Amino acid sequence: MSLQPGTLNAIVTKEIASVITESLNAQLVVERDEALARAPYERSEGGRLRNGFKTTRLMGLWGEMWLRRPALRSGSLSLPLLDALKSGGQHLRDLLAVRFWLRGASTRAVAEELRGAIGAKMSASTVSTLSNALEPVIRDWEKSPIPEGIRYVFLDALYLPVRRPGFTKDQALLLALGVDGKNRRHVLGYVLGDRESKDSWSSLIKDLLARGLDREALRLVISDEHKGIESAVADLLGVAHQLCIVHLMRNVKTRVAAPDRKDFFVDLHSTFWAASREKAVLALGNLQGRWSTRYPKAVELVTRRFDDHVRFFDEPENLWILLRSSNLIERFNREMRRRLDSAGAMHSELEVGKFVWSVSQAQQTRWKYAWKPRGVPKIQEVAHA
Repeated sequence: MSLQPGTLNAIVTKEIASVITESLNAQLVVERDEALARAPYERSEGGRLRNGFKTTRLMGLWGEMWLRRPALRSGSLSLPLLDALKSGGQHLRDLLAVRFWLRGASTRAVAEELRGAIGAKMSASTVSTLSNALEPVIRDWEKSPIPEGIRYVFLDALYLPVRRPGFTKDQALLLALGVDGKNRRHVLGYVLGDRESKDSWSSLIKDLLARGLDREALRLVISDEHKGIESAVADLLGVAHQLCIVHLMRNVKTRVAAPDRKDFFVDLHSTFWAASREKAVLALGNLQGRWSTRYPKAVELVTRRFDDHVRFFDEPENLWILLRSSNLIERFNREMRRRLDSAGAMHSELEVGKFVWSVSQAQQTRWKYAWKPRGVPKIQEVAHA
């Protein structure tokens, strides 16, 4: 005889629940007898008489269980086991809710899954309230010292909907990631502002400096070409600024006709993936000679700030892949956006803090155990990005 999918699991779950229920019911009877201090049918002058059982519903990890709660004809009966089961079940429910939320599930999804799995009476607002207990941890993290020896800082922003009294508005979440002298990655900090501007980026950088970012150890800031970022970095950090090559390629792509795009990007790769700065300059000359007449605007984009796109050549060669672009922080932002798809609009700045903190903790764990440098992107991947 074959079993339908899920049948064996249902049978095992039911049997486990049955065995546990029988054991708990037996223990409740023991507690009743100990509380009354007399055996069944033994007379007593106290007047506390047994009165059968009342059915009590309890939800557990093995589904719904119906316990037989001993009752008295008058008065109340203390049953420590039942109290502990109810309290423990609630604590377990709360713990699971917060853990699932930290793993990236929305508050609504957490509530629905726990209702379906263990019958927990929970709403999305309850999950949000439970996660608010993390506020002290989040505030400590926001004020924590910057790790020593940060050599490279990546800056980028994304927009997320934040609810304000009477309206919802997209606000800029400005983020900073860092890489230290041992090539370890760190989420350094964030600022929530109305938009990307010099003032908002300055606010973020000032926060990093106040928490211990060392200008002397810092060698490069990596970002896309943004006037607000560049002005704030120049005024407050005074270090070289590496512009993202991937952003440059995306901009160039729109100015080159599709039939020539593959050949153009071969020359572009020869330039920015050259073995040295000197060879990159030679490759740039070849690109200019070949394409200036046909695509002058595309070539102008490549040459206009060439030095700012090749500052990575001054760093150790094993880091060139990392430093050529802002891909490190853009991958982090993609994870943020993935979480936003399920979380929806943020209800407050605390919600934003919980959101950034939870994604950061998960990302730090991934960096700690799984980071490996990526190779040179394929020409086709960039050309068709």
